Amino acid sequence: MKNFTLKSIATAVVAIAMVFTSCKKGDTGPQGAAGTNGSNGVVQSYTDGYIKGNVVGTREDNTAFNEAFEYTTYYEGAAGILDSNGTNNFDFRISRSKDVFGENSASITVNTTSKTATSGTLTFNNFSLVKALNSTQRFEFTTNGSPSVTVTNLSYNTSTRVFTGSFSVSYLGIQNSTGNSATISGSFQATMVQLYNLVKNNNGITTLKD
Repeated sequence: MKNFTLKSIATAVVAIAMVFTSCKKGDTGPQGAAGTNGSNGVVQSYTDGYIKGNVVGTREDNTAFNEAFEYTTYYEGAAGILDSNGTNNFDFRISRSKDVFGENSASITVNTTSKTATSGTLTFNNFSLVKALNSTQRFEFTTNGSPSVTVTNLSYNTSTRVFTGSFSVSYLGIQNSTGNSATISGSFQATMVQLYNLVKNNNGITTLKD
């Protein structure tokens, strides 16, 4: 019985070895055609108008500052959006930045009672300014509140669709990264694209609503 077992094991080992020996890797086939080139990963940028001005305040170390900014670039969508919220209620929205990372950027909304109103309410949706002080230090000013102010010098040209105006917004210390009061003032300009929505009337006919 012992001899039979050893003989069986030996036979199995030889059979397995023959199987692996016979399964040789085949020859490498010819190289396939090259694939199409992918995109270079560069984000397309556009310029139209601006949000520019000055940020004035006091840093956390009690150093006074007055920093100029001018943001002119946007990366997708329209240069500006004009949207109707209902009867006598319009929003003009503009966003601009200095770099794709958003470290230097601003976004505003101006609410008016008509497209051509010369006054309205302006809100900074967000604002960020970053400046290198030296090789090891930099200054960052960001907002975390949304104060709204009345603006009285708005202009919207219905032919060119260019919207312009100026502003001055005051922030409390708890509304910005310095912990001290600050003011952002300046002006803006952008070519607006108006949004239209499809609606159905009582007859079931779909129409455009601005």
